[in-house]
Amino acid sequence: MYQIFPTPRHFTVTDELVPAGLPVVCLEPALLDACRAAGYDPQANLAEFLTLPGFGLSVTANLMDGVSGAFEMEIRQDGVHISCTDGAGLYYAVEAIRQLAVQTPGGYLPICTVQDAPALEVRGIMLDIGRDKIPQMQTLYTLIDLFGRMRINHLQLYMEGFCFDYPQYRYLFSDETPLTAEEFRSLSAYARARFIDLVPNQNVLGHMEKWLERPQFRHLAECEDGYIFNNLFWRPPMTLDVYDPGSIALAGELLDTLLANSDSDYVNLNLDEPFEMGMGKNKAVADRDGRLKLYFDYVDKLNAYCRAKGKKMMMWGDEVLADPANAARLPHDVTLLDWIYEGDAKFEDHARQMQQGGLRYCLCPGSSSWGALTGRNDNMLANIADAAANAVKYGGAGIITTDWGDLGHWQYLSASYPAFVCAALYAWCGIASRDAAEWYCNTFIYQSSDGSAFRTAWDLGNYYKLERAPLYNTTLCFAVMSSKYYFDSIEEFDQKMERLLTLSANIARTNHIPAKPARIEMDYDEMTAYLDRVEQELHAAQFDCPGNLLLREEMENGLRMVRYGAKLYYTLRTLRSTPAYRENMAQLADELNAILKVHYKLWCARNRIGGFSRSIAHMQHLIDFCTRQSRES
Repeated sequence: MYQIFPTPRHFTVTDELVPAGLPVVCLEPALLDACRAAGYDPQANLAEFLTLPGFGLSVTANLMDGVSGAFEMEIRQDGVHISCTDGAGLYYAVEAIRQLAVQTPGGYLPICTVQDAPALEVRGIMLDIGRDKIPQMQTLYTLIDLFGRMRINHLQLYMEGFCFDYPQYRYLFSDETPLTAEEFRSLSAYARARFIDLVPNQNVLGHMEKWLERPQFRHLAECEDGYIFNNLFWRPPMTLDVYDPGSIALAGELLDTLLANSDSDYVNLNLDEPFEMGMGKNKAVADRDGRLKLYFDYVDKLNAYCRAKGKKMMMWGDEVLADPANAARLPHDVTLLDWIYEGDAKFEDHARQMQQGGLRYCLCPGSSSWGALTGRNDNMLANIADAAANAVKYGGAGIITTDWGDLGHWQYLSASYPAFVCAALYAWCGIASRDAAEWYCNTFIYQSSDGSAFRTAWDLGNYYKLERAPLYNTTLCFAVMSSKYYFDSIEEFDQKMERLLTLSANIARTNHIPAKPARIEMDYDEMTAYLDRVEQELHAAQFDCPGNLLLREEMENGLRMVRYGAKLYYTLRTLRSTPAYRENMAQLADELNAILKVHYKLWCARNRIGGFSRSIAHMQHLIDFCTRQSRES
């Protein structure tokens, strides 16, 4: 039975076959011009997989009316006939042919008809390169190939700190390995040839801690001495003083450098989570006129900057959507990006609010891989499906699925593969079945001859359900290991666990998620048995794709991290007063050392080395902590 991914609106296929020999392509002149403008060569693309010796295959294509990316295709005895709305539609038709060729033995294609069009205009992925881990160029090229073939048409590389090469500030970040201007231009061209818009992304309000920790920029902070977050703990300065001319100057300087290398019509300035805004230097203004007076004054300045650059501004919606009245205050040429990362939370209220306010918006679910080591796959699927359905229902421009790297970016790229495929499927179809994602992953990503790989990856990313913890945007196994929940004693560990539950309860309230009892009820034996089963699945699973050894090693070491986190929590919570405590802590030190050795190798296989030491600093701290605990009476 033939399949096409994403699931087409109309697909009929017969038992008849046509030889798939070398293609002879004939395009309508306007379509040919569109392909040349993008740098796309359909002849070369088809020749990658239509290679049956002694035969040729006529491929003709013409333009039709409709939304961008739509196409109609007939494969007949006399060749392939395609009607498409633009170059993107032709590219998607060609990639559908690739999928059919893979499923047909002997170099043939089935006689069939396909009619398809996207449910959403924007089908995006955002990759975090601002939290320690910056991919190598080959990694990014490979991802762009994958995204294009799945009909993703929007890509952002999230930037904070010095992950992009700002030449004038290299002296401040000499140990970093940033993306250069030349590399960004190369990625833009590579993406454009696959009909993906590489949208520049630079945070220029909150999340500026890597700049503000430098003495040269500390004076630009709203709270130079840091602030108390949620009345729970101190954090260093993160947010710019929106009224300091130097803040706008720094933002403009960073953006000037980045935008000079982009041909996108859009730019994402983020502007999210300015936690301490109005708490320090501008408290008097915030108390008199309201905190959001500061925010919208800054938004207006930056939007004027974008207009002057000929760019359309994108920004996160967490501040704006706090009050429905804010829609009227937002410039209507801005695209608002609304993020929710919990499957239990729903986008509907915000989507309806933005539609009623006449705003252009995208809904932004998450991969759920960050803060989780190997993912939270059931949560991810519910989150993405809800985003796509509500974007369609309430007139959203699309969905952009985020793949963050909070707190060291410990998760491997492989942990996000299921999310990438689900994001592509639901963004194109609106409503879909996960079965299509499973088929595509097994056939084209894992190349799993027995179809076992996807289930293994899915189960590996569902361990969080066995934690039986009321946590959001993280898992217990990750949280107990991460620097956000730093501890140097048993007493501090208890305090950090209470803080974890409090923060999760706050997330639940903010997202109107029904409250759960504030307690953790993980059964360590049950968790261990589950991880044992997943390990057996992983050992038996078939991965025949290029780079299969790397993929398997990533999943194996991710599993080791999960085991470590579970064992660490169990030891600290349950064994603290038993003779086994010191022995377990000694084992945990050794186990994390072994994990780190493999982790370094796997990091270097896909990513640049800059940021690695910073990323693993807390793992090193945990090794020291476990060693000390094993030696103390």
